[in-house]
Amino acid sequence: MSNMPDNSQNDIQANPDKQRVIIDSLTQFKQETSDIIASARQKIQIYSHGLDPRILNNRQIEKKLLDFVKRSRNSRVQILIYDEGLLRGIDHRLVALAQRFTSYVEIRIVPKDFHENPFGFYLVDNRTMIYRSNIERYEAEKLNMPNFMIKDKSKLFHTIWQSSSPASFLRALHI
Repeated sequence: MSNMPDNSQNDIQANPDKQRVIIDSLTQFKQETSDIIASARQKIQIYSHGLDPRILNNRQIEKKLLDFVKRSRNSRVQILIYDEGLLRGIDHRLVALAQRFTSYVEIRIVPKDFHENPFGFYLVDNRTMIYRSNIERYEAEKLNMPNFMIKDKSKLFHTIWQSSSPASFLRALHI
């Protein structure tokens, strides 16, 4: 390991363009998602209507999440989805991960009061976020702290998490 100080936060402050990256393709979306998951230290929060199968249901993301979960007993992945019925009949890698690592990965259902939200986001350690204003499209932006939207979505996630219910259908059956 180098004794050089980590200047990444200083680079962001000196170059505001690093605070916001426009994502305009599915390939770039997958890569940026993989990158922020790899950078996670404590907490990953996913707010998604149906677990974004084209993004999150792939081996690379699964491996990065598995590495994250195994890295520390304090690692947490919190996932909010709208309807667990959207995942019936789909062999989603994150569902399998949640079933294997119940102490680290939890999937909960967004209460109906919040179903009007047209957006989705992936938030890592309350410092980096990929945000989509329209969940139907793979156009997004990657945001780094300091950014008011990260704080706003972090508070929103916490509020929804507190009033959400566990995704019972997605629990593993131990027979």
